[in-house]
Amino acid sequence: MKPILFSFFALVITIPVFAQNWVTDQTMEETVMLEDDQLKVLYFTASWCGPCRYMKPIMKDIDSDKTIDTTVYFMDTDKNITDDILKVNSIPAYFFIKNGRVLGRTGSAMLREEMVKMIKRHDLMTLKGDLLAYRGKPSQYELVAGANPKLTVKNLKTIWYDAQQLNTLSWNIYQKLDDSKDIACALILVQRSIELEEFSSNLKTYAHLLFKNGDKKKALKIAKKAKRRAKKNKEFTGIMDKLISELNE
Repeated sequence: MKPILFSFFALVITIPVFAQNWVTDQTMEETVMLEDDQLKVLYFTASWCGPCRYMKPIMKDIDSDKTIDTTVYFMDTDKNITDDILKVNSIPAYFFIKNGRVLGRTGSAMLREEMVKMIKRHDLMTLKGDLLAYRGKPSQYELVAGANPKLTVKNLKTIWYDAQQLNTLSWNIYQKLDDSKDIACALILVQRSIELEEFSSNLKTYAHLLFKNGDKKKALKIAKKAKRRAKKNKEFTGIMDKLISELNE
């Protein structure tokens, strides 16, 4: 009886230590997104996934290895939507993140040595890239389709949580399309991009679209804001200078 009781209590003691590395949509901010200069691995898994079961002890062992400066966070794809937002189409999948920014991603089962090499390689990378767009952030905007047959609500929903893709598509619409419905669609998309994460590029896109739509007063205001942010980040401001000059004529 004593050995059985000992085993039971040992199990009870060890579970919370491991369980603390299981994250949910709601706990991402306080775990994976921490700005503490440590590389983190967001590992997507599920109980029914065979390769995931193979990788589970490997990832657990790496997480507990004090010689490897990383934390592995496990996320169950059946209980969260983060994997859907990040377009994780197969598991196991791994995102390498530092200070909330994605340094890289990969997938499939692999040897422990391979994963350790990938962790160390990403840890040495220059800290750049997009913030992890993991949140199913609600929006004050409602999707509208454009006149272009590719700008359907169904298609646009696939990028609704990705600030960069929303901005890129909005800029392409600005450059290539002129139908008022397409411009109206692009305005919604770029405002959604800003809603998710404001940066000089989507402010630039927004200003140009406002100008194209005839709202010069608001376009000038946003253009100046975009220029200020770009200057602060030591980015090129030539495009904004040109637009501001045109708006001031």
